[in-house]
Amino acid sequence: MAWFEGRSPVFGFGSNSVRQLRGRLSDPSLVGFPGRIRGQVLAFCGPNRSWAYDEKKSVGTATLIPKENSTALGTVAFLTAEQIELLDSYEAVPHVYQQRHFDAEVFRGAAWHRMPVMAYIRADSQDWYEPSQAYCCAILRNLGGSFPGITQLVIRNTAGEEKSQWSHPGFGRLELGAFLFEVGIRKERPWQMPREIGEIKQHFCARKVLCPSSITKEKMGDLMEDEDYAIVEALLQSSGSVSIEEDDSQAERVPYEQALM
Repeated sequence: MAWFEGRSPVFGFGSNSVRQLRGRLSDPSLVGFPGRIRGQVLAFCGPNRSWAYDEKKSVGTATLIPKENSTALGTVAFLTAEQIELLDSYEAVPHVYQQRHFDAEVFRGAAWHRMPVMAYIRADSQDWYEPSQAYCCAILRNLGGSFPGITQLVIRNTAGEEKSQWSHPGFGRLELGAFLFEVGIRKERPWQMPREIGEIKQHFCARKVLCPSSITKEKMGDLMEDEDYAIVEALLQSSGSVSIEEDDSQAERVPYEQALM
């Protein structure tokens, strides 16, 4: 089924929401569709340094592992060969991640359609590392965009053992790196994640801005754009609500309960 001629379906189950892909690939036209792979489940392993912004030196990032009677949820974007080659560089293919193909189902026109997809699976290590708060925010953004109603992540290792569950604490309670993710992902031109988070956080720390409530124009001057400050203000005034707002990067969405049927 050729929905987008000359493009291939890529299944993002970790941080690669379509808005993150728009920033990484400089393509504001990308849209995403809910996707699922039966018999697989989200797990974490490491080490990874690029998403380690708050206290931890190394953290875990996402992979898929086989698990009977389970379903891995994600978002499918249709990418050109050139875009996939660029995304390979972000995923450090083949040394850290490798491309793997799965039989999946993609939601379009109020129905599920079977098709093969490509996903990035960790190839370098299966060692347990806990994901950072910023990375969990990125995954929740991705999954919640396609499946409204997802409010919690199960954090498990590659042996399938559940280590914890993670829920978003509210924007004002986030660590600085995680909060900057929430700002950057909402920009008209999203930041290139995760690199720009680290660069901006360094400037913040140099000015003794160490928590979200300290971010003001008076302290930061022209370090951020007017758009950024507007997003900061909106998040801090959101009364703790973490629901994903309407997002033009989502072509379709499907209720979480229906995704597991």
